[in-house]
Amino acid sequence: MKSLIIAVPNKGRLMQPARDLLDHAGLKRLKDDRVYLSNTTSAGVQILMVRATDIPVYVYHGIADLGITGRDIVAETGLEVYELADLPFGNCNLVVAVKRESAYKLPTELASGSKIATEFPNLTRQYFTDNGVQVEVITLRGAVEIAPILGLADAITDLSVTGKTLEKNGLRPIGRIMESTARLICNKVSYKTKYDMIKKIEEGLKGCS
Repeated sequence: MKSLIIAVPNKGRLMQPARDLLDHAGLKRLKDDRVYLSNTTSAGVQILMVRATDIPVYVYHGIADLGITGRDIVAETGLEVYELADLPFGNCNLVVAVKRESAYKLPTELASGSKIATEFPNLTRQYFTDNGVQVEVITLRGAVEIAPILGLADAITDLSVTGKTLEKNGLRPIGRIMESTARLICNKVSYKTKYDMIKKIEEGLKGCS
């Protein structure tokens, strides 16, 4: 019997909803949280716990057959994987935000050469290029909201669910790059060689959504 590996976030806002969804679909892990790869209650199916940002990489290279991660993360990597299902959690927006007292009302009003801090350099660069604004993108790995306050950047792009974090840090959104939800993604080769197993899991997850 062929085995199948599903990559799932090991931390962050997507971790618990993803694990709950798998549990409800009969794919409960059989080992504790310190084990990266574990068997499940479904024979032949294993779960790989890794960073959400790395999941498209594991799926693209065939280390994992399936993965659950954000659409924003998949888009940022630019890796070619199949998106099989839009899952009912992880809703957020990737927005452009500036300091509350800033006069800017739209991203297209930003001056040429403006500095934009972000964890999504590829999506950010493409967005401003598409809108005809030349910017300098500064890549950060966390605490992006503080960049305009400290003078590191003129604006940021960041994920926002309610806008409260932006507001708390003296920022306000002026535009949206994309909407995002959690997605079930699949390796292209696996989709052909393990089609029956993958379709069964896909339908099971959709049935629990």
